Amino acid sequence: MPNSLFQFITRPIRFGIKWYLSKPRNFTYKNIETTILPDVFHPGFFHSTKILLGFLHHQNVHHKEFLELGCGSGIISVSAALQRAHVTASDINTKAIDNVSLNAKKNRVEITAIHSDLFDQLPEKKWDWIVINPPYYPSNPASEADYAWYCGDEHQYFEKLFKNLPAYIHSESRVLMILSEVCDLKKIFSIADQHNLCFEKIAEKNVWVDGKNYLYWITVKR
Repeated sequence: MPNSLFQFITRPIRFGIKWYLSKPRNFTYKNIETTILPDVFHPGFFHSTKILLGFLHHQNVHHKEFLELGCGSGIISVSAALQRAHVTASDINTKAIDNVSLNAKKNRVEITAIHSDLFDQLPEKKWDWIVINPPYYPSNPASEADYAWYCGDEHQYFEKLFKNLPAYIHSESRVLMILSEVCDLKKIFSIADQHNLCFEKIAEKNVWVDGKNYLYWITVKR
């Protein structure tokens, strides 16, 4: 489906979701109970978060240094912490930082929550796991909440991410990203290539609302 057509179809859905999420809402995924605050990406709408949660459930993150980059409500971070990972969750949205702290307390896990634009305020360290559910609509964010959706009109989010990512991973790091067929995948892959990074597709899933979703490992070219 062409990106412009997809956005035309889903725009009223997104506006409906925005209205629904104008007040805190509860959301449960398996054994994880969360509250989603207004202006924070809701993991129950669209399928990307649930696909990541399902995949990570079968991965060994025990005692790993785990970073959720762009954490939203923090449900992925909570899931990793319940698997005994050492979790840091970051987001550019200050409300998301409040939200992940709330959900960590609700699920009785320890998560370090950091307000940061990608890696800007994060400690200079090598992470074992980095999980990213990125914004990918090519428009400029007009508010903090918009950063969950829009990556900049020239895909500036991906330019900054891929430029800095290699400094925060080691040879055994796992960098996991989910994208959709409505992305400009060719553009995103091209930006990664310019920074000596490559994508390896590991899974795909057909969903109606947000199109076909793809899971990728991101690695440094050897």
